[in-house]
Amino acid sequence: MLENIKRSPDLAEFVIQGVNKEGVTFRPSNWNERLSDMLSTTGKDGRTVYSSYVHPATIQGVPSVVVRFSLESVDPKGFEQVRQFIVSNELQVRAGRNRADAGATGLFPTLSMERRDPKKNGW
Repeated sequence: MLENIKRSPDLAEFVIQGVNKEGVTFRPSNWNERLSDMLSTTGKDGRTVYSSYVHPATIQGVPSVVVRFSLESVDPKGFEQVRQFIVSNELQVRAGRNRADAGATGLFPTLSMERRDPKKNGW
C-alpha cells in the first residue's frame, strides 16, 4: 500500500483510491470527503475549506483523496490517521504528482488555522 510507493525528493503527493485491494469500490460514496474533513477548517462563510495537505478528488470516476507527503512532517498524527485508514480499509494507493506539477511551495497556511472552531476562523 503506502509503503509500496517509491518516495523521492521530487514526489509531492500520493493518491488514495476508492478501491480496495480486491478491486471492490469502497463505500460510502462520500468517504473521500469524510476523510478530508479530518484536516479541514471552516471558512468565514461557513463552508468547508480543505487543507492543502489532504483534499478529496474524483480521478477517472473514482472517489479519491490526494495527500501531500509533507503532511508527515507538519502533522505526524494526521498523517498516521490517514495511514491507518488506508491499512484498515485495504485501499489502493498510487504515486501522485511531482513537486513541480503539484505546485509544492512548502507554504500551506490552512493547517495552521484552528480546526473547526468558528470563533478562531473569523466568523
